[in-house]
Amino acid sequence: MKLLNNMDKKTFLALGVLLVVLSIIPHFSKLSTITLISRIFILAVYGMSYDILRGYTGFINLGHALFFGSGAYIAGIFFTNFGNNLVVFGMAVIVTVVFCSLAAYIMGKIVLRGGGVIAAAMITLALGEIVRNIAERWRSVTMGADGLPFKIPDVFRDRIGFYYYALIFLIIMTVVLRQFILSPTGRVLMAIRENEQRAEFLGYETSKYKLIGLQVAGIASGLAGIMFGILNRFANTDLLSVQQTLNALLITLVGGTGTLYGAIVGSAFVNAVQNYLLNLRSVHPIFERWLLFFGAMYVIVVLFMPEGFVGLWNKYMKERRTKKNTKAIEKGL
Repeated sequence: MKLLNNMDKKTFLALGVLLVVLSIIPHFSKLSTITLISRIFILAVYGMSYDILRGYTGFINLGHALFFGSGAYIAGIFFTNFGNNLVVFGMAVIVTVVFCSLAAYIMGKIVLRGGGVIAAAMITLALGEIVRNIAERWRSVTMGADGLPFKIPDVFRDRIGFYYYALIFLIIMTVVLRQFILSPTGRVLMAIRENEQRAEFLGYETSKYKLIGLQVAGIASGLAGIMFGILNRFANTDLLSVQQTLNALLITLVGGTGTLYGAIVGSAFVNAVQNYLLNLRSVHPIFERWLLFFGAMYVIVVLFMPEGFVGLWNKYMKERRTKKNTKAIEKGL
C-alpha cells in the first residue's frame, strides 16, 4: 500500500510504539479519561473529513456539521425505533452513508454552480441551518431542542471496550482517507486547490472532482457522527449547528491544514484544553464561557501559527533535511 511505502522505518516504529501506548492506557486510567480519549479519536475523524475539503480541495463548508449531526440522529432514531443491536447498527451505518452521500451531492450541485468562495460558504451555512431547523421542529422524531436520548447495543456499553472500537475506527478511517488523498482523484483535488484554472486547462472537470471530495468528506463526517452519538448515547441539534462546524475548522487549523494527520493532533489539543477549562469552572465562573478562550485561540493560531502543529513539524523536518543535504554536498566538494 502507498501509505506504508511512504513511511520510513523510524516513522513506522514510532507509530507502533504509539499504538502500544494507546492500547494499554485504558487499564491505567479513570473512566472520565477513557471517555475523553474516545472523544478525541472520534472528533479526529471528524476533523480529517473537514480537512479533505479545506486542506486538500480549498473548499470552505460552513454546513459540514449537517453530516456529523445527521449520523448521530440516524443512529439514535434507528436504535429507538428498531432495537439496540448490531443488525440495527449496521442498518444505521448504511443509511448514514447513503444519506450523507446524497446530501453532499445535492449540496455540491447547489454550491458548485458558481459564485465564488464566499458565496459557496454562505450557501453551505444556509443549508446547514435549514437542516438544523428541521431537526428542531420535527419533535415527533428528533425530540426537538430537548435532544434524543437512546439505548445502544450491549457491545458498546462498556467504556473500555468502546475505547478500543473508537481507536480501531480512527485507524481504519485514517488509512482510508489517506489512500483517497494519495489516489489520482486526491491528486487532482490538490491540483484544483493550487490552481483551479490550470486544472481545467489540463482537461479536468473540476466541479466533478470537488463533488467527489465533498461526498467522501460527508460520509466520513456522518460515520464519525454515529460513533459520537453512541459515545454520548444522545443526539441534539447542537451537533448540527455552525458551532460544531467551527469545532472541525479549529481542529484542522490547530493540527495543520492539509496534513490529514494534523486533525488527530488538533483534536487531542482542542479537547484536552476544553476539558481543562471546564474543570476550572469551580475556580471562577468565567471558565464556564470556555468559548471565549477558544475564540482567542483561533485568532492566535491564524495570526502566529497558520501551519498548525504538524505543519510546523513538517517545516522543521524539511529545513533539517535541507541542512543535512547541504552539509553532505559541501563535504563531497
